[in-house]
Amino acid sequence: MIIRVEIADYDVGRVLIDTGSSVNVIFADAFRGMGIADSQVIRQITPLLSFSGDLVQPVGSVSLPIAFGVAPRKTITYDQFLIVDCPTAYNVIVGRTTLTEIKAHLSPHMLLMKFPTCNGTGAVRGDQLSARTCYATTLKSVASKPPREAMSVQGASNGNRPVDDPWEENPTPQTQPAEELETVALSEEQPDWCVKIGTALTPPLRAQFIEFLRHHLEVFAWSYDDMPNISPEVISHKVSMSLAYKPVRQKHRSYDAERYEVMRNAVSGKLKAIIGFIR
Repeated sequence: MIIRVEIADYDVGRVLIDTGSSVNVIFADAFRGMGIADSQVIRQITPLLSFSGDLVQPVGSVSLPIAFGVAPRKTITYDQFLIVDCPTAYNVIVGRTTLTEIKAHLSPHMLLMKFPTCNGTGAVRGDQLSARTCYATTLKSVASKPPREAMSVQGASNGNRPVDDPWEENPTPQTQPAEELETVALSEEQPDWCVKIGTALTPPLRAQFIEFLRHHLEVFAWSYDDMPNISPEVISHKVSMSLAYKPVRQKHRSYDAERYEVMRNAVSGKLKAIIGFIR
């Protein structure tokens, strides 16, 4: 549920009420917008475990007053907020500690949160428009992320274990990208001779690394012709087929003459390139 609250005398929107969070979180952009002095920030903070299982290192923590409701039915409490610097659609996440402190009762169906005050029961209604905006922003940020290919391999198998069944509900976890990549051409005469390097390199190290790769261009294999007579003991690939099943021939598909010519050239080119590699 998304609501508006008052934090340190600031009217703050896009506040997520999260009963699954054990801490309160204020994101760095919102914290900097409040103009709170850095002297109030406690820097010695242990890493925060996110819902995805990743460890997030907070910038620090700060104790701030947070108010719910409208006078006279208004409640104020002081609580600790972790300052997290990461992209998000929210400004603040209010967790169980604050909700328990104000004795809040939530009704997600009614988009309503109630709490006791000295002048009766206070109430805060969820902002459905803000919730939709935050949801759309989150989807855009996920869709805009480019695919990452650099792999940080830890505890990978040696290739001897059986292949995962695609129908299994819990497949073997795969390695994940370590950082974003950029494509670099190593030869002006051959623009398709490209490699991908990490974007986290400093400019001097990036220039040295690219110069090193170009200097040792001969160690790269750009086609099958560049690596003849490789022993199967080094690497080999085979198609796993069960002899217990009868082969099924696919139905004949008809194409126009132009497509036949394109497919014929593609197959013949592949066969010429891999002669001596298959049997």
